[in-house]
Amino acid sequence: MQLENNKALTKGEIKLFHHNMKLNAPLLPMPVIIKTVENISLQLSVTPKTPSKFELDLTYQKFIKALNSNQWEIINSRDWKFAPYVFWYDIEKLGAKNEFINNYFNWLKAQHLKSHWRRLIYVYLRDFNYRTEYPTTFKTIANAIKYALKQPELKFGLEIWGNRHNKAGLFIDNFDLSKVTTLFTVEAKGDWSQFSDITGLTGELSISGYADAVGIELLKQLTLNPKKELIEAVKFYHFNDQQLRFTDRRVDVITALLSPWKNNPKTSLDGLQKTVENTLLKYFKDPRMPIHRSKGWRSVDDSYLKLFYRWLTGRDLELFFSIIDVMALEHQWKYRKAFWKAYFDKGVLDEAWVAFGTEAKFHARQLYGANFSAGELEGGNQSSQSVLIVRIRDLVIVEWSHNGKCRAWKNHDQYCPSTYLPKYYGHALKKASRQIVPTHQQDGISHQQSETYSWQRKLADFIYDETGIRMLDRDFRI
Repeated sequence: MQLENNKALTKGEIKLFHHNMKLNAPLLPMPVIIKTVENISLQLSVTPKTPSKFELDLTYQKFIKALNSNQWEIINSRDWKFAPYVFWYDIEKLGAKNEFINNYFNWLKAQHLKSHWRRLIYVYLRDFNYRTEYPTTFKTIANAIKYALKQPELKFGLEIWGNRHNKAGLFIDNFDLSKVTTLFTVEAKGDWSQFSDITGLTGELSISGYADAVGIELLKQLTLNPKKELIEAVKFYHFNDQQLRFTDRRVDVITALLSPWKNNPKTSLDGLQKTVENTLLKYFKDPRMPIHRSKGWRSVDDSYLKLFYRWLTGRDLELFFSIIDVMALEHQWKYRKAFWKAYFDKGVLDEAWVAFGTEAKFHARQLYGANFSAGELEGGNQSSQSVLIVRIRDLVIVEWSHNGKCRAWKNHDQYCPSTYLPKYYGHALKKASRQIVPTHQQDGISHQQSETYSWQRKLADFIYDETGIRMLDRDFRI
């Protein structure tokens, strides 16, 4: 049957036409349709845009006036809609005023609009750190949100937050964060992207309030119970690409990551010291450099700095050893390596710094890459030559990798070299130094008779005389 534009149709014919029409089956399979509906629900759950500063100022001032004059009739629906954004907006905290909170929730519960609850959820998570100052208000908000999540008329659009709460405990009124930290470490396996999808902590919520509180909780757990899983969790949670996720937590992150070794120097965490060391160097650089000490390491307690300096001392020795093992003659170097490693193992090297010749520096960069930190040596006898500068209390000693005397100065001596300089000149490291062997006419000491430990004993005696630190033959024997 056809319908023609120029033909008048009776009601019966129109009815018959519709009866005979055949509708095509849906083009999309049912799982796709269901997923589409879920996506629409997710879109409807997005928090409305935050008001401008002008709007917030105006709203805040109107609420202050209403409170002071008890004239709540001046507040309109638009003001109440923006109310969550000004809970903690200025010096006088509206969120701490019972009259304001009661009036707001009376208005909110009468509206039955999901968008109003989404605003409240957003502000609750964004400003979650205020809970320590205003726990009663936050408990009220948490319980109100849980009430809303159970209401049938609010389900479509809030259901996703209900699911997130069930998994992570976002709105627990005692503010226990153990469930959400376990979710990050166990279910999300330290994957921030997966964690943020599960919890809804995306955008601004990923760098503020609730997310920040979870990060603090992980730092506390690591400090109290140091273990591999928590070190990894702190690393993945707090570091985002090339920056710190929560910039105000810089000192807290540094001290928490160092705390297992600070609190127990003999702790063993399956080689995780290197992981922590590389992470701190990557994000905060070498604290021995003044520019990094005043930026990335600013305000870090000296006791933690000393611990990390010791790590870096070991790192520099390891770096020096690994390069010299390749570039120096074994019979020249193996005894010097054993000697200085003995002092490091005893924990008496306060500082160590390396300066490499051109060729040696190239090999060092190949080994250590971006975290490579050392000085440059010019004027050595060979481009492969390097120097190790160590400090034991107020005694500074320069050890050469190839032929060259070992020399020593007190740190107040005129020609005493400084540590951590970007460049050194060979002639400056050979200027007048201390008399290491009293019977010798010249300063310094040559590395002669290594196999009989002759120079080692003389140098160890000199170090003992100058610093009071004793090293026995057996300590540096190969």
